[in-house]
Amino acid sequence: MSFLRRRPQWVKTVLTVILALALVPAGFALGWRLAPVHTVDTAIGRVSLNVSPSLRGEAIAVIPVADWGFRANAFDGPFELRAELRSLERSALVRAAEGDISVLESTEGELESGARSTVLEEFAWGAAVTVALLALAALVLRDARARVLLLGVGGAAIVALGGASLALARASFDMEAFEQPTYFANGAELARILEVAEDERVTSEYGSTFASILRSVSTVLAEAPGPATESRDLYVGSDLHANALVVEPLSGLVGNDPFLLNGDFGQRGGVAEARLLAPRVAALGSDVYATSGNHDTAGLMDALESSGVQVLGDGATDAPGSTRILGLQVAGFPDPLEWDGSGDPQERPITFDDLDDAGETAEAESEALIESFDDLDPPPDVVMVHQEALARALAEELDARDYPRELVILTGHTHRQQLEVYGPVVLVNSGSIGGGGIFDAGREPIGLAELHFDPLAPTLRSVDFILVEPFTGAAQASRVVIDSVCSGEERCSYEPPSVASSELAGEDPG
Repeated sequence: MSFLRRRPQWVKTVLTVILALALVPAGFALGWRLAPVHTVDTAIGRVSLNVSPSLRGEAIAVIPVADWGFRANAFDGPFELRAELRSLERSALVRAAEGDISVLESTEGELESGARSTVLEEFAWGAAVTVALLALAALVLRDARARVLLLGVGGAAIVALGGASLALARASFDMEAFEQPTYFANGAELARILEVAEDERVTSEYGSTFASILRSVSTVLAEAPGPATESRDLYVGSDLHANALVVEPLSGLVGNDPFLLNGDFGQRGGVAEARLLAPRVAALGSDVYATSGNHDTAGLMDALESSGVQVLGDGATDAPGSTRILGLQVAGFPDPLEWDGSGDPQERPITFDDLDDAGETAEAESEALIESFDDLDPPPDVVMVHQEALARALAEELDARDYPRELVILTGHTHRQQLEVYGPVVLVNSGSIGGGGIFDAGREPIGLAELHFDPLAPTLRSVDFILVEPFTGAAQASRVVIDSVCSGEERCSYEPPSVASSELAGEDPG
């Protein structure tokens, strides 16, 4: 490179270092592009894997034919790992939907091993191409000192960039990121999966087993001693996540009692989900009430309302809705992340963590919820708030004020059953009524709750927590008497035993 010959030595040194540092990321990017496609044969089909540059570490899964996929910020690093489903074993998908956990576990293990091999091989390709670029640049240089400097700095940068990227990705890898991914594209494959779930073989096994367990659990709870012989009863649930398999058995359990459903009816809330889920949710009982969750859309909530579900709250204006149910004043708040649209959402924030100003937005939404609660007239006896963090912020604020009225706050989002007492305020999370959704059927238990109120006052006397895993037959029913749960303390929390989920995980329930 003749332009270096007449430069001062320090300028030559600086320019050589800059050239070396520029060639390294360019070489890795070129190497990743030139690397052969990696394919992994899994239980559910053949998957291709590749690495490409990215400003933040992401894992992206795509079903190209159906134009559907999701991304998860699962690690930190200057690259993304992309997986595309190239062929699908439909029989394996049906077995997974029928509860064959081994199919899912095998697929996870095969993908994990394939992803690890892909990343290492593509980084090796990136390093090799970078070495070739550095060698070519060194041949062009006429200054021997510059050549040595170029190769030395370049080699050190290859080791530093490659090693640091791999170490950072490994240290920061977070499997929980896949539990709250961001969905994109048209969702056609989700509609197909829902159609598979309607197959007679799936619904008969899943539904009949679930219904049988519910009948047994209901009999036990009916015979269990309670704080009163008469009460006003409400069933509550949350987080259906497109699992239509639970609808028919639940409708037999609920009967004519009111059913309050607290958000996340769909997975993405698109047109296909709205069409398939709305009439089924409406059929859960004669009086079904709903609020939106962070996975829902305005179009899905409109479809629910058109099918006969009473939707509390207007997501377009963030306005709460209020009604009387069995003499109780019930208010429902739309989720702040409900997507304002009626079509198929493309990329959209699913959680506050998807936003650039996550902390500030969550705090602002908590303050807005508290302000909206203060404006309610008449004051409610029951409040529905999907996201548990927002519900807890409201409960803590009311506790700090020494709120004088009895209030029940119903929430969800975490898929974990829990009861918390803040003086006269009781927060109830009923778990996931959809067992985590159609994608996790057979992996997460189904959770719901029945609330028993005093027949003459808005006093919550007890809560029945029901937890069921239809495929294994595991079930847990817990009756929590509010007057005794805190043992005289003003604040306490209670989590019912989770025999079903611990058996699913292969753990000792004790």
